[in-house]
Amino acid sequence: MQTETLIGILFLLFVIQVIGTHLQVKEYKRAVHEMHKLGNVGIGSRRRRLGPSSIVVIACRSDGEILDGRMMQGMTILSRFRPMEGITGRTIYDLRAEYGALPERRRAHYKGHLQALDALIARLNGQQSEEENACTNR
Repeated sequence: MQTETLIGILFLLFVIQVIGTHLQVKEYKRAVHEMHKLGNVGIGSRRRRLGPSSIVVIACRSDGEILDGRMMQGMTILSRFRPMEGITGRTIYDLRAEYGALPERRRAHYKGHLQALDALIARLNGQQSEEENACTNR
């Protein structure tokens, strides 16, 4: 009887984990979709074996001005995206330079931020190259 109870409890925990994961993925998709409406989107993550992991989503205009930033940080399926304070209105280039100037140990804390900014910089540089090619091909 105790074995059956233990298996039942483990199964229930597994089902709760699956439902929580589904809700978290749904929240991620919703946040990315909302940010994409604002402009170009860069996504980065910092995964850790022990301790809280984070996902960073940053939206910017074509000139690099940051319109919004959100971060999901935590160790459980209960984590939700929260607004990032102090980055709206800044440029992705200035913020990238600021994070790049940090000491190595401190910079590791901003790994997700750096990935999102690098993705945005690559995207904007790619758009500029496409625009230049279109102008020269006319």
